[in-house]
Amino acid sequence: MTSVAALLLLHVAVSSAPQTGQAALSQKQLDGMTDACRAPRGWLRHKGGDEIRFLPDPDAEYDKVDCVLKQLRESRIPMKLGFIGNEAPPETEKK
Repeated sequence: MTSVAALLLLHVAVSSAPQTGQAALSQKQLDGMTDACRAPRGWLRHKGGDEIRFLPDPDAEYDKVDCVLKQLRESRIPMKLGFIGNEAPPETEKK
């Protein structure tokens, strides 16, 4: 399972990419990134403008998550990337 904290740290790397002179973002580009990583296309969603939602499966392989984030970082497309946590809430003790 992926760690939300680790994903947020990677978010910093993605959002710090240079923002000058780049093309607009499209869902087709995002689909190409997930295809390259053999990850489900639903993981990345273009939310309009420069906003992207990243929602990996709760049991996603770390290598696929890492690959998708690497694709985003290397694209150098201006974007605002949001992560939706996929960790289960902590177990509560019943007394």
